[in-house]
Amino acid sequence: MSFSTIQEIFQFAINKEKDAQTFYRSTASLSQYPGISPLFLELAAEEENHQKLLEELPDPLTLPESSRSIPDLKISDYLMDLKFHKDMKYQEVMILAMKNEEKSLKFYRAWEAKAQDPAQKKLFTYLADQEAQHKYRLESIYDEKILD
Repeated sequence: MSFSTIQEIFQFAINKEKDAQTFYRSTASLSQYPGISPLFLELAAEEENHQKLLEELPDPLTLPESSRSIPDLKISDYLMDLKFHKDMKYQEVMILAMKNEEKSLKFYRAWEAKAQDPAQKKLFTYLADQEAQHKYRLESIYDEKILD
């Protein structure tokens, strides 16, 4: 996969945000665990906000600067990938969500490192930071609810 233009990056990122919304909404509706539904609906709304921002953003250089102060608990780094099924346990649902965010984060970080154009680099940095925030949030909940 390669990107020639900033518009291609935008379109790819918008599609990823839509996929994430679909994942979070469908998992929220199918989950039998009361704590999952509100969390995943909130994450879906955040993904929708990211999508809208990307659709309306005139220039990536106007994105906020990255602070890179988002902690990484690295919990998902040591967990195996799972496939979704409707009878997933709470722990499995959380692992699936963490792994999805981890994959997106790694993808955007890799493209951030490759980007030569300042606008593309800033866009990939922004997208990676958004994924890092979700990953941290999910890992924090996992740490508190599962590992404690």
